[in-house]
Amino acid sequence: MRKGFTLIELLVYIGIIGSVLVLATGLLWNVIFGNIKENSYQEVQQNTRFALTKMSQEIKKATGINNPAIGFFDDNLSLSMANPNLNPTNFDVFDNKLRMSQGSNQFFLTSDRTIVSDIKFTNLSYPGTPGAVRIEMVLSHVVPDNQRAYLAEINSISTVSLLPGGAAP
Repeated sequence: MRKGFTLIELLVYIGIIGSVLVLATGLLWNVIFGNIKENSYQEVQQNTRFALTKMSQEIKKATGINNPAIGFFDDNLSLSMANPNLNPTNFDVFDNKLRMSQGSNQFFLTSDRTIVSDIKFTNLSYPGTPGAVRIEMVLSHVVPDNQRAYLAEINSISTVSLLPGGAAP
């Protein structure tokens, strides 16, 4: 009786080990790409949350809406503020980023890793009321070299009312 493996046993062992390695490699790639996808989504979500919060704060402090007119929508929101140094306060998209301008100062509310592909401000005010603005925007993650793992997009809709009289200067 000879000790050792037959050719059939050796092929079966190689097949089993190869299958395990292929499955382990596939699982590892899923974990890596899942992590990238999750980070991309978190980036977009944080940018969306920050932008909506900042816009809401400024809208609530405004004394009036310059643009768009009542019942209309535009991709630019212009607000009158009680503090003359902050007039006008504008929100628009510049170079695929959400920009806020107050007087002569400009700030970007979204990062370079996100794209604001669509934004619409609708003036939902009624005459004789402080006013209300509906914000609709689409933010997505920058996709380097067409890599699907970075695909992340958030569509958000929010409505914010101006406070009666605006905020004190």
